[in-house]
Amino acid sequence: MDFKASNRLVAVGDKYLAVQQEQIKKLQQQGISIINLGRGNPDQPTFPDIVEKAKHELDNPITHGYPPYGGNAELKSVIREFYQNEYGVVLAENEVTVLSGSTAALTAFPMALANVGDFVLTPTPAFFGYHIGITMSGAKSWPMLLSEENNYLPDLHAIPTDVAQKSPLMFLNYPHNPTGAGATRKFFDEVTAFGLKNKIAIVHDFAYADISFDHQAPSFLQSARAKETGVEIYTMSKAFNMAGWRVAFAVGNASIIKLLKTYIQNSVGGTFGAVQNASAYALQGQGEQRQQLRELYLDRRNAVIQALNQIGLSATHSSGTFFIWVKLPNSKTDDKAFAKELLDQAHVAVVPGSAFGDAGQGYIRISLVAPVDVLLNGVTKIGQFLHRQTLV
Repeated sequence: MDFKASNRLVAVGDKYLAVQQEQIKKLQQQGISIINLGRGNPDQPTFPDIVEKAKHELDNPITHGYPPYGGNAELKSVIREFYQNEYGVVLAENEVTVLSGSTAALTAFPMALANVGDFVLTPTPAFFGYHIGITMSGAKSWPMLLSEENNYLPDLHAIPTDVAQKSPLMFLNYPHNPTGAGATRKFFDEVTAFGLKNKIAIVHDFAYADISFDHQAPSFLQSARAKETGVEIYTMSKAFNMAGWRVAFAVGNASIIKLLKTYIQNSVGGTFGAVQNASAYALQGQGEQRQQLRELYLDRRNAVIQALNQIGLSATHSSGTFFIWVKLPNSKTDDKAFAKELLDQAHVAVVPGSAFGDAGQGYIRISLVAPVDVLLNGVTKIGQFLHRQTLV
């Protein structure tokens, strides 16, 4: 007997990367080798010292029981110390909660804060995970356009007053996936003022906090009074190569943290104790490894941008993340068709910009999670494909 999906699940739809992965799998089954430049998963292993710490913690029977909701005391203490050392932000104990990955939090926020018919202010283009919780909650996205002309920062003045009044929540993400754009302290000051004026919970997705190239990416919470109106999500996935460990944390406004914690404990549950202890260890002593990882991605970024310029493609200067945002030639505006043809004919996978929202139309995203020789080979094949199509 086959059962039908709920209306909520149907409304969420299929993830583009999941669909593309099935296409890649079919080609690989035919013996075709694929250069995958679309992945968002770090290609480097977790730092060895963290792995050894986790192995040791597995032998600790205290970690074998149900973990405390919101994280154990040691990890929360380390998080508070980490934020003070990194960003000069002082956090109270009730302004921190631990999560089983940042995706769980992104889904939880609309469920905890938004009602049916509300608006959630959502950037476009943006990581496609934001819409899942919005859709599940019965709320509606109100798109905040991010354009190259505005350095991929939303124009807060373009948000109508009546929309702001019906919006309990705003998502932001800097360094930004997919464009690699960065935010400024001045911008976060403006966001804080906007949130306070309109009583909007600001949720800053700080997934690529540690992968910033020009300067240290600012924390939203560094803005005065930011904790009065918002929170920030920090994940261990990218900066520590811990994607599969599924551990993150949210910090900031105590009332938002309480609502998030309440939703999580009634849905996802807690994070394995051994993983929490390994995460505390990581936050305390992996500064050199984090710097080496930033330098690795910077070298890859520079090599790929140079190679793209050589084949006639324009790439946005990436100030962070491990993504490159590439503008397609004017004669080729259907980015989804381009990505499909590129995969089928040149056997290179990229993500079309419109997978991140209509504002991404005409762009593709290239990931830097592969060795330089693989990345350059992929760019060469893209160039060859373009010339066969007489696009450049």
